[in-house]
Amino acid sequence: MDKDSTILSLADLELPKLEAVLELMFLAAYSDGTVTPPERAVFRDHLTATTRGALSPETIDLMIEQIGTSLLEEGRERRLESIRKRLSDERLRMSALDIVIRVMRADDVVHPTESGFLLRAAAALEIPADVALERLRLSYATHG
Repeated sequence: MDKDSTILSLADLELPKLEAVLELMFLAAYSDGTVTPPERAVFRDHLTATTRGALSPETIDLMIEQIGTSLLEEGRERRLESIRKRLSDERLRMSALDIVIRVMRADDVVHPTESGFLLRAAAALEIPADVALERLRLSYATHG
C-alpha cells in the first residue's frame, strides 16, 4: 500500500464528511479502550497535514469531545451507520479505511479488539472483510 496513494485530502471535504472521517479515526484509536500517545499523535498529525492546517488543535479537541459524547449516547454501531451515510463515495470510504489502519498501527501493535473494529468498520463502509484484511497486511509489508 503506497502511503501517498491513500492520503485523503480532508481540506477539500464538506464538513459532514470531514467529521465522519474524524469520527472513524477516533473510533479506531479508541477501539481497544484507550488512545495511546502514538495513536493521538498520528491522529493529530494526519488531521493537521490533510486539512493543510485549517483545523486548530482546539477545534480538533472540540470535535473529539463531541464524538465522544455521541458515542456514549448512541453507541458504536449507530455511529458507524452514521459514518457510512456521510461517506457515500466508495473511494472516500476506502481512503477512510486506510486511515483507520494507519491509526491502529500507530503504536506498532494491532490488538484483537482493533482487528475486530477494522472488520466492523469495513462492514459499515460496505468494504468486504477480505479487502480490509489485505490492506492491513499490505500496510505491514510496506511499513514494517
